[in-house]
Amino acid sequence: MQKNILLYIFITLSFSCFSQKTQTQHMRDAEKVATEWLKGFNNKKYVDCWNMLSETAQNKSDSVKWIEYMSLELMPELGMCISRKFYISELEKNLEGFPKGSYVTIQYKSKYSNTNFIEEKLVLFLDSDLIWKIMSYLVDYQLKNDNGEISKSKL
Repeated sequence: MQKNILLYIFITLSFSCFSQKTQTQHMRDAEKVATEWLKGFNNKKYVDCWNMLSETAQNKSDSVKWIEYMSLELMPELGMCISRKFYISELEKNLEGFPKGSYVTIQYKSKYSNTNFIEEKLVLFLDSDLIWKIMSYLVDYQLKNDNGEISKSKL
């Protein structure tokens, strides 16, 4: 009887540790994709960034309009990326307004040449091929010499 109880405890702990390791690995994998996407974004590789978007995100716009917005509106307004610091990330199964699935939300505190401050938030989705894709990119920022409201952009 004691052997069975010990075996049960061992198996339970093993699955518990495996589950935690899996969550940690998912977070790391998603953070690598987010870093790669933001690096492409800052290096004006908008086609590569488009290709890293989830199918759901791509279906909300066409690639030409998306790339034009990034290259002709958003990036000129923000300027060059000076710094970016990881702020927080969360692994979630359900996000309001999104289909059920595995998501990682990652937030950064950043500095661009034309901004006083900027907060960047990426939502990544684990697709059916177990590849993390960008579902959403949101930025809240205030431009230099702008005493008005904080600008918000949602892609």
